[in-house]
Amino acid sequence: MVRRPGNLPVDLSSFVGRTDELAEGLRHLIGTRFLTVTGPGGVGKTRLVLRLADRLRRRFGDGVWRAELSGTADPVAALADALELRGASSASEIASTLRGRRLLVVLDTCEHLLGEVAELVRALLGGAPEIVVVATSRRRLGLPGERVLELAPLPLPSAVRLFEDRAVAADPGFTLTAALSPVVAEICGRLDGLPLAIELAAARMRSMSARDLLERLRHRLTVLTGVSRSVLPRHRDLRASVQWSYRLCDDEQRELWALLSALPGSFDLAGAERACGTAFAAERVAPVLAELVERSVVLREPGGRHRMLEAYREVGLEPSGGRWRPAVQGLLGGAGRPSGTRQAGHQARAVTGALSARELQVAELITEGLSNPEIAARLDIAKRTVDAHVRNILAKGGLVSRTQVASWVAESDPRTSI
Repeated sequence: MVRRPGNLPVDLSSFVGRTDELAEGLRHLIGTRFLTVTGPGGVGKTRLVLRLADRLRRRFGDGVWRAELSGTADPVAALADALELRGASSASEIASTLRGRRLLVVLDTCEHLLGEVAELVRALLGGAPEIVVVATSRRRLGLPGERVLELAPLPLPSAVRLFEDRAVAADPGFTLTAALSPVVAEICGRLDGLPLAIELAAARMRSMSARDLLERLRHRLTVLTGVSRSVLPRHRDLRASVQWSYRLCDDEQRELWALLSALPGSFDLAGAERACGTAFAAERVAPVLAELVERSVVLREPGGRHRMLEAYREVGLEPSGGRWRPAVQGLLGGAGRPSGTRQAGHQARAVTGALSARELQVAELITEGLSNPEIAARLDIAKRTVDAHVRNILAKGGLVSRTQVASWVAESDPRTSI
């Protein structure tokens, strides 16, 4: 068997889901020479691109070559090193050396070097007509002819399959039984279908049960740490992955990030302007929100709405000493939960109209930070009954996590509206 040239790493774990995204990536590369795969940290951009590159090996007789850029400030040097071009010291020299050769170049992790990488890609595409470039970045590069594939978190069925696969790898005795499936589904839902978070959570099956993990996920940034041996620091724990994005934002973007983190659930632009306008220049909400969307900090949803993944929300709410922290505490009512606003009456009616009396009790205990077993003991009912109530609350509120339940109830303050 002839070994094809290139330096793609060997993937030692299975690839779960993403069939549609792979097909879309292949379609993009039929009509362009430059594709950028974007999405939030931990969504699986690198894994998808490496699988895509592997599918395309046969098209590139001179190989598929990857340069990992997260640990460098010089993408030209990183690519020259990956290509084993000892004498190339500029982008134009690399392009000149590669002219006439048919290669696929993967530039992995570009968001911190957008200008430098853009210049490198421009030189490669202009100086070496047979080269195709695929980049991963939390934001697009903005070059003419660039195609963009936005990667979203996994849908629940794929998320559960990923958890099961990685849990079995961590603990060969793990079995996804019918009784355990709802627990794993709730874990994946609370983790927003984010592959990195799911893999880190599944690795915990070496030391705890799925039910124990579920009860501890209200502290996800603490629980999902120290369980990965990835050589990339931002992949070793969930907080590191999100903080990589935080460091790349300017003060104004961080300020709005923190304020939006205090909002429960999804929101539209008008809602963001109303909530943040007194603590943040109202005319700046729209453009800075657009910048956060561009950076994959805030995700777009159908119908002009936006949402923030829970891990990003938690990092946004962490005490930072920033000048905007008092404004965030104002939105949170100083207690880590959104306080009543001009819309509180409307929200309260929505909560009390949606939830039964028992569900309201359960929701209020969630705001106190109680786990499902603790709620069961407090109300003297079976834990499985509490589990059912929690599922109903999430479904009725259109929510995905206990943090969102707490925010919803706290802003609504249903006890004053019954």
